[in-house]
Amino acid sequence: MNHSTFVVKVIEKPVRLIYKGCQSIEIKVKFPAPRQKNSKNELTLLIWGDHKDDFVKSYKIQDYLIIEGTLTSKGYINDGNDGNEVKIIVKKFYPFLLI
Repeated sequence: MNHSTFVVKVIEKPVRLIYKGCQSIEIKVKFPAPRQKNSKNELTLLIWGDHKDDFVKSYKIQDYLIIEGTLTSKGYINDGNDGNEVKIIVKKFYPFLLI
């Protein structure tokens, strides 16, 4: 398993997905500050179950989150590049407050 934890910023509205009767949402996020200029800093989050409803009710664009989940790139081909798009299947998420 590729369990990982990230601090991310929500950059797009959630997109609802329905596959074989299961509902989920897909959200584009990015790291707050990339380490290198040419590094890729955007990810896609997949959230389902009760977590998807909590996310839609509580979070909006420009919010920061701490996410825990499983990192995956298998089977997700990015149209813009030859490489694979990285997605995270979210297990838990928490608000991250910048004061």
